[in-house]
Amino acid sequence: MIVVVVVLGFFFALTAEAIPCGPFYALLHPDFVALLLLYWAISSASELSFTVVWLIGLLQDMVLGDVLGAQAIAGVVMIYLLYTGIARVRSLASWEQLFFIFVLLLAHRLLVWLWQVWAGTVTWHFSLLLGPLIGALLWPLFTLTLDYLRHALRLNHT
Repeated sequence: MIVVVVVLGFFFALTAEAIPCGPFYALLHPDFVALLLLYWAISSASELSFTVVWLIGLLQDMVLGDVLGAQAIAGVVMIYLLYTGIARVRSLASWEQLFFIFVLLLAHRLLVWLWQVWAGTVTWHFSLLLGPLIGALLWPLFTLTLDYLRHALRLNHT
């Protein structure tokens, strides 16, 4: 049951990433896949495999038509950075995790941007910082919703 819920969650997150809603939404929307990766890495009793994160990132690159490997590398680095301080992050309430989530989402966004710059597809714009900020501000609501769903479906933390 847990695998079905996780796969459906990533399906909906990828769908939310791929929906064309105009340039304003593209600049402001948080990376829902990255948020979901962070949620499962924090709330799961066992560590999220870097291979799984890599594959999800490659799938996200293919769905978005992005430079192949950008989301994959950024996701692996983001989860690695999370795991270096996982005990500290897990001990905080979800609203107290805002700063850590912002830094991790910002690192993710900047790594994707650097990968795209290396490939020659984008330029810098300060609005790139808004997505991680909005994602961090949504973090308490995001975790509350997913915790409720996990509790309602009586899913284990493993």
